[in-house]
Amino acid sequence: MSSTASEQRKALASALRAVAPDAPTLCEGWAAEDLAVHIVIRDSRPDLLVGQGLPVVGAKARNAIASLKAEGYEYLVDRVSIGPPSYFPQTIEPVNDAMNSAEFYIHTEDVLRAQHDFDPHQRRDVSEELRKRLWKQSSMSFFPMAARKQNRRISFFSPGYGATTRGPATAPLVMVHGAPEELTLWAAGRADKAEVDITEA
Repeated sequence: MSSTASEQRKALASALRAVAPDAPTLCEGWAAEDLAVHIVIRDSRPDLLVGQGLPVVGAKARNAIASLKAEGYEYLVDRVSIGPPSYFPQTIEPVNDAMNSAEFYIHTEDVLRAQHDFDPHQRRDVSEELRKRLWKQSSMSFFPMAARKQNRRISFFSPGYGATTRGPATAPLVMVHGAPEELTLWAAGRADKAEVDITEA
């Protein structure tokens, strides 16, 4: 059984290598370079994720991020490909899969689906193992978060994987049908690019 996170890390690095540093992504305000920096920081300097906004260490964190960018785009993508230092917990496969499978799937699609030549009829293949993991993880995280953010009761349906409903019982109901990976993208705020069918109750 292969690691779904490692599989998606390779896909993300490949997607980043195929575009220019200033290529668009589905992450609002981020080009490909910004996304690569985010992954490198998440892998090896998670303190910088919150440090930028802190009054005392904010400038230091911003300088560290600027130094990373100064290394160049190719260096950043190489770091994305290599992953975290060996002493980080996400180098343990179960931890890695839990932390990064959905993260890297979503960000790979953030790169691919933002390009002008993206063909929605030629989406990349998704393994059965990844689909199962995305359904399980999204049912516990992205689906409830989407319901809270939209203040809706949302039923998610995926043939062969299941159905789950999240949100207040008294809230308006919407039903969303699709493959686990498409439902994950929809729930994670990529609704415009997700291939789902929506039915208002």
